[in-house]
Amino acid sequence: MSSTTPAAPPDPPPDATAEEIEAHIQASRERLASSVDALTAKMDVKEQAKQKARETSERVQAGAQHASERVQAGAQQAYEQARTTSPAVLGAIAAGLVGLVVLLIILRRRSSHRS
Repeated sequence: MSSTTPAAPPDPPPDATAEEIEAHIQASRERLASSVDALTAKMDVKEQAKQKARETSERVQAGAQHASERVQAGAQQAYEQARTTSPAVLGAIAAGLVGLVVLLIILRRRSSHRS
């Protein structure tokens, strides 16, 4: 058999008692049942596919959770950084954006009057 299958214990000695022989037979039956169960599980393609799907789903969920945590941490960091930025800097950024919007409106009006 394969190298993962444990070796069967040696046969009971010739002078073994009936109880020892019965115990040996019972242990052999249990090993055989375990081997049959393992072989049956390996041959159950449908169950193997289900198990693979479950494992993949768990891996994807874990990855999504990790990505979500990273996004939340980044958003929290950006929020903290914006919160601690001085009001003068925020005002300058806002004024620049307003100026850009006004410039775009003026340019658009000029180009529409020329057409």
